[in-house]
This record gives sequence, structure tokens and C-alpha cells, in this order.
Amino acid sequence: MNRSRGFTLLEVLVAMSIFAVIGLGASQMLRTVIKTHEHTQATMKDIAAFTKAITVIQRDLSQLVNRPVKNEFGEPLPPLVVDSNEDKIIEFSRTGWNNPLGLSRSDIQRVAYGVTDEGELKRYFWLVLDRAEDSPVIEQILLEDIEEFRINLTSVEGDTSDLWPNNNSQSLLPLGAEVFIVSRSFGEIRQVFSFIEVGKMQSSDNSGSSGADSENQSGAPNGR
Repeated sequence: MNRSRGFTLLEVLVAMSIFAVIGLGASQMLRTVIKTHEHTQATMKDIAAFTKAITVIQRDLSQLVNRPVKNEFGEPLPPLVVDSNEDKIIEFSRTGWNNPLGLSRSDIQRVAYGVTDEGELKRYFWLVLDRAEDSPVIEQILLEDIEEFRINLTSVEGDTSDLWPNNNSQSLLPLGAEVFIVSRSFGEIRQVFSFIEVGKMQSSDNSGSSGADSENQSGAPNGR
């Protein structure tokens, strides 16, 4: 009678060792894939948040308008205020505030931006332009882990400043802004924004002045 031959103890130990090595390698590979996926998801989330924040800032700054307001103490505020030493680094009036419900309010909105001690870049806005002491301010967190947020403005004369109103400029509003955002995730990001509504006002003013000059010249007596 033939006897079936089984595995020896040495063969079993070798097979177990091979399977253990394969299992360990597969486990490490799976752990690496999971960590890579988590890191990729976190990076994509940060990029999406940063893109959204830049879009919001660009939308606000591009619609800057010449609309002074009053603060909660009844004191007048210019259309644009920039001071890096304040909690709200920039505060200004912007047009284009959507009103899908048809509420009885202006389409001009007062907004502000600042960085908290916790490193949060916040957008602030008020429901009214001329505020009272009980007027609420709405806060929106745009970005986290922000180390620095600063703004340089370019006046009509071509001068740059991080303070507005600027006594060195004769214009009520600058033409554009250079925004610097320093993040722990992305480092320093620089974006340049133009004040479209301000440019339109400057163009209309120049056109009106040119038209008036032309009328004066054509209507002047010849004198001969």
C-alpha cells in the first residue's frame, strides 16, 4: 500500500516564513497607499479652500465703490480703509451684493478682512451701510493656518502704500491692490487685483473733462 507523503517540518516553516514576508510587504504597501491618499485629499482640500478665498477677495475688491459710511458711533468712515496695525486690515464698500429674495436693502455692502490670533483669515460684512451700536457683524472663515496677511495699494499717481487714506495721494480711491498671504501650507502667495469700478469712474471722469474742454475750445470766440 502506497503512503501519501506529507510536508516536513522544515518545509512548513519555510512556507510560513515566505507568507509572513509577503504579508508584511503588502501591509506596508497598503499603509503607504492610505497615507498618500490622505495627504492628497488634505492637499486638495487646502487648494480648494485657497481658490475659493482668492475668488471671494477678487470679487469684493473688483467691485470697490466710492461710498462712505458711518460706524457704530456715528463717525464717518471713507470708502476704503487700510491699516495693517488694526484687527480688520482692510474695510471698504463694494457693489454687486446679490439680492435673490428681493429684500428692501442696498446692493452696496460693507466688508472687511483680517487675521485672528488663531491664524484664521476672516471676512466680515454688515447688513447695513451706516451702522448702529447694535448692528451685527457677520464673520466668515476663509482660510486657516495663516501667518501674515498684508495689502499694498497703488494710487492714481503710481505710488504704493499699505495705508489708506493716504495723504500723499490726491485721489479718493486707489486703482488696485497687491495682496500677500503667507500660509503654513503654501508659503507666500501674491495676487494683484484691479479696482474695476474705480477704473470706470476714472474713465468717465476723464471723458467728461475731455468733452468739456472740447466744447470750451469750439465755443471760444475767434477774436479776429
